[in-house]
Amino acid sequence: MRFVLPPRVPNGFTLADFCCKEGGASFGYYLAGFDVVGFDREPQPRYPFPFVQADLRDIAPDWLRQNFDGAAGSPPCWAHSDLAYRTGREYEDFIPETRELFEASGLPYVIENVEGAPLITPLTLCGTMFEGLRVSRHRLFESNVLLTAPRPCPPRHPLHFTHDKRKAHYGQLDEWSAFVTVTGGGNSSKAAAEDAMRIPAGWMTKDGLNQAIPPAYTEWIGQQLAEHIVAERAGAGVPA
Repeated sequence: MRFVLPPRVPNGFTLADFCCKEGGASFGYYLAGFDVVGFDREPQPRYPFPFVQADLRDIAPDWLRQNFDGAAGSPPCWAHSDLAYRTGREYEDFIPETRELFEASGLPYVIENVEGAPLITPLTLCGTMFEGLRVSRHRLFESNVLLTAPRPCPPRHPLHFTHDKRKAHYGQLDEWSAFVTVTGGGNSSKAAAEDAMRIPAGWMTKDGLNQAIPPAYTEWIGQQLAEHIVAERAGAGVPA
């Protein structure tokens, strides 16, 4: 643990977060009240919650249903990102296997990925929808729960801080007040990227930040997921 988790009001539900990496999405679900357990096939020493090193393809749906109240996953996005087009390489696509596991479990679920990913009727979230975020970072969310956005995405986005002298707005924006681009290209410093995404300083590596989504996204999603679980159990006469 490289930072102190902020206090929150637990909702009493557990959530399995697959392909969790350093925990950006998990942190949002935590803030929404879930007790989160992360799963990833690679070691994640910076992950701040209970962690299981495992491949999602080795997880049994019955086991998942018996131990968790909900499931979330952020399968590797490289197959559907600009990287695949730039490099011409083929990358593994775990979205179908993630969906198959979640559907077989019968749990309320959320699958997150990049624009262009083959998600089913996804909700798109953008940083402009949330107060205090200074990244655009569009991400898609597929779910078997009805999800809504906090507000519409504007037709035009703010200009982003840049080091590119060819851009007309070069030198006019400050990375501590303007929107920034958080990528491997390094358009912003690590500290400014953390501030822009509202991710606690000193927790993630720069690579972790590049792959993460703002926790505000999954805090918003998680609140709706928890409300659905409460309503579903109330309808079935099961105590929440």
